[in-house]
Amino acid sequence: AGRRHLSLHEYQSLGVFAEFGVAIPKIAVANSPAEAAEKAKEFAGDEVVIKTQVLAGGRGLGHFKENNFQGGVHIIAKDKAAEIADKMLGKTLVTKQTGATGKPCNTVMLAEKFQIKTEKYFAILMDRGSGGPIMIGSKTGGTSIEDIAAKDPSAIVKVPVDIMDGITDAQATEMATKMGFTGEQAASAAKSIASLYKVFIERDCTMVEINPFAELTDGRVIVCDAKVGFDDNAEFRQKDIHEKRDVSQEDPQEVEAKKFDLNYIKLDGSVACMVNGAGLAMSTMDLLKLVGGS
Repeated sequence: AGRRHLSLHEYQSLGVFAEFGVAIPKIAVANSPAEAAEKAKEFAGDEVVIKTQVLAGGRGLGHFKENNFQGGVHIIAKDKAAEIADKMLGKTLVTKQTGATGKPCNTVMLAEKFQIKTEKYFAILMDRGSGGPIMIGSKTGGTSIEDIAAKDPSAIVKVPVDIMDGITDAQATEMATKMGFTGEQAASAAKSIASLYKVFIERDCTMVEINPFAELTDGRVIVCDAKVGFDDNAEFRQKDIHEKRDVSQEDPQEVEAKKFDLNYIKLDGSVACMVNGAGLAMSTMDLLKLVGGS
């Protein structure tokens, strides 16, 4: 079977992190404006953050197709939760990553409002070079890692982990220190880094990316935003994770094909190709084009 990577919504990923002891902000999930209004009351202070839950980046700069409401992420007064949720739920968010079709928003996440003191970047992925997991970090976060690397390659810290031995406390602390955490914050960050490694291994992840991994003005170190990919080949032992899959975010034809374990990719054109290799696929498409098809 081909490799596909399950993606979870932000609130689902944060829920998995919390199970493993990773420090996350206080969150609540709502599927209706009334529920959003009720859940908003659970937060301290006058304001709350509301975030549309769709599987695409660039939510903050997106817009909703039906009502042209701008932005999928807002800081709002708690008593406005129902009003703003109503502008998001059941609507289609269009972002740079979704294309003009957009993605449906069926859920919103409420999160505590906090002040960030510093933003860092942290990720774990598999590395062919070292033959196992590698932790990647930077003292600078909040923007894409590609931009950080282009500006200053020395800002990127890489620490490989022996997959048999697992992560040690010393490695977690080294990573936290190299990312610019000090004192009590370094200890908190190291604890979350070790827990994130545990998530990566025990949940069969293909990637865990935290951006930003932030120190707050109140002294806490928390995961603010996360992107997690899970290996579909491990579905047989990660059933509870794979049950969280939101098929409303995927192409209906690709969802149907997956039921029969087919690697179906929707392209334009009027003739479908069923082929057993990349070279054959390309030559078949060239021949179709040659005789006036597409």
